[in-house]
Amino acid sequence: MNLQKTLENYGLEEKEAKTYLALLELGETTATALAQKTNLDRTLMYQLTNKLIEKGLTSYIIKNNVRYFTAAPPQTLLKNLQEKQQEIKSALPELKAKQSYIKPESKVEIFKGRQGINTILKMIINDKKSYNYLGGAEESCTIFAIENENIVRQAEKLKIKGKLLARKQDKFWIAKNEDYRFVPENVITTTSMAIWGNKTAIFVWAEPHHAILIDNKEITQGNLSTFNYLWQLGEKPTKADRKKRLLKD
Repeated sequence: MNLQKTLENYGLEEKEAKTYLALLELGETTATALAQKTNLDRTLMYQLTNKLIEKGLTSYIIKNNVRYFTAAPPQTLLKNLQEKQQEIKSALPELKAKQSYIKPESKVEIFKGRQGINTILKMIINDKKSYNYLGGAEESCTIFAIENENIVRQAEKLKIKGKLLARKQDKFWIAKNEDYRFVPENVITTTSMAIWGNKTAIFVWAEPHHAILIDNKEITQGNLSTFNYLWQLGEKPTKADRKKRLLKD
């Protein structure tokens, strides 16, 4: 594991992370020893250790007029995150109230990478609305297999209904809460469209992975009408086909 990168993702600056790692390795140590270990200027050490002290990750004692620094236990990192999480949790009602106050009538956002797409998938669950899914069934069930399965199982647990339009040759799976039908290959593509509530999300599974989220009632209603039209024309699967695709408990 790249510990330096992990600490930077936690929120430390590059040199702060480097200094904290050095402190863990050296134990109680001086600014001079830290500078030698990190290959950073000695005068910079006091700035970096002060920042780490402010973040609760370092402390010091004075012996013979010399400061000796010690790293806080790594568990402190987790404790700090938990405290931040609790602060955000407490502030959520007020933050949501502000969002409702300034919420625009129509919004378009782009989400990039696995984390971005997973954010939208979780949004479907959090909104607790029935969803309709058009195209890219095989791609979403292979490229984002773990994420999709987690979301589908959550939807099943919450009894959120889902409908899926796919190509007959696609390799995909469903949950008990989902129904699906087949449409001709030339009708849909390898991209996916998810429709729920007043939202429409378009997923691009090719690299680089990204998705476009449209929060607009009129646009979503238009997409839903198209989906319902194709649904009526779609071929119903056999019981054997459904049994084959059903996720195991």
